[in-house]
Amino acid sequence: MKALVLQENLNKGLSIVSRIVTSKAQLPVLNNILLTTSKGRITLSATNLEIGINYWLGAKIEKEGAVSVPAKSLADFVSLLPPEKIQLEVKDNILNLSCGTYSASFIGLPAAEFPAIPSLKEEKVIPFLSEDLLKGISQTIFAASQDEGRPVLTGVLFQVKNEELILVATDGYRLSLKKTKAIKTLKEDKEFQKGIIIPARVLAEVEKIARNQGQEKEIGLAMSSSSSQIILTTPEAEIVSRLIEGSFPEFEKIIPEKWTTKIILETDEFLRAVRTASVFARESANIVRLKIQNSKLKISANSPQVGENLIELEVKQEGEDNSIAFNSRFLLDFLNSLESSQISFEMTTPLNPGIFSPSDDSSYLHIIMPVRVQE
Repeated sequence: MKALVLQENLNKGLSIVSRIVTSKAQLPVLNNILLTTSKGRITLSATNLEIGINYWLGAKIEKEGAVSVPAKSLADFVSLLPPEKIQLEVKDNILNLSCGTYSASFIGLPAAEFPAIPSLKEEKVIPFLSEDLLKGISQTIFAASQDEGRPVLTGVLFQVKNEELILVATDGYRLSLKKTKAIKTLKEDKEFQKGIIIPARVLAEVEKIARNQGQEKEIGLAMSSSSSQIILTTPEAEIVSRLIEGSFPEFEKIIPEKWTTKIILETDEFLRAVRTASVFARESANIVRLKIQNSKLKISANSPQVGENLIELEVKQEGEDNSIAFNSRFLLDFLNSLESSQISFEMTTPLNPGIFSPSDDSSYLHIIMPVRVQE
């Protein structure tokens, strides 16, 4: 293999694919990145056997070939090189790099030892407008669980219902739901009608790559022939992942059907108030109290070690006065996902879930379970 590539492009590609590489790989080759040259491009590949990625970057190819080399060492070295052209050459499974006055060699492994990563062949690709899908991903993935003990909750449900594609994530304490209009191909797909669960970590990687493109392009989605894997594509990459098996919770039953108290408030004001209260809530299980009374929202937190605070906001109120307490971290995660200038909040009692949503967007809602507190 012999190729010429820009340092900026190689550095960007290595930083993306190396995120997939695990630090506790059972097989030495899984600590590596595979470099392959073909048709005027270099393909960077990495896998942890659960998730795989193929990332393409333009290069001048003088001689085709392939080798796998340690991911972390290569990525760290390339990131420190000057922004010039890098010469890559492989001889006897040793990758030699030269960039200006810098040079290095990395001991690699034969490409044949690297696990095969599925790539799009004859699979049917379902196109999405990137901005629609990226918004749905960003407004749901933060609510997925980090607990591998309940795998089904570590993913995001994609399901077609009533002409809409619904994305849902929950960790048992909160739930995010985003609806988008389903394209014809999705409406006719039996797997999507039943619902598939894609790991949240995979969707987070797709979002990072797509937003890095800097312009609106389509994101493609394809099911493997066995329907056990999903392939998500951007113009620069393919990410392959196993789907999560199991039954997703019946989320419709979690959504409250009525409210006794409803308020409309400014997003920025509420976000600033919750951030301020969280300073005092840190030493007290992150508990922030909300009290709604006479078209005012009082936000407070207290800690025996720190002290207490109180913030009062003007709101538009319907229904009765009420009070409730939430984990401040959950509130901040939701508020940071919003683009709307105003929020709607609905509740019934201090022990029942509260519903948050953008006041101008009925396609997105977020439910948070309250914290029981003593007055």
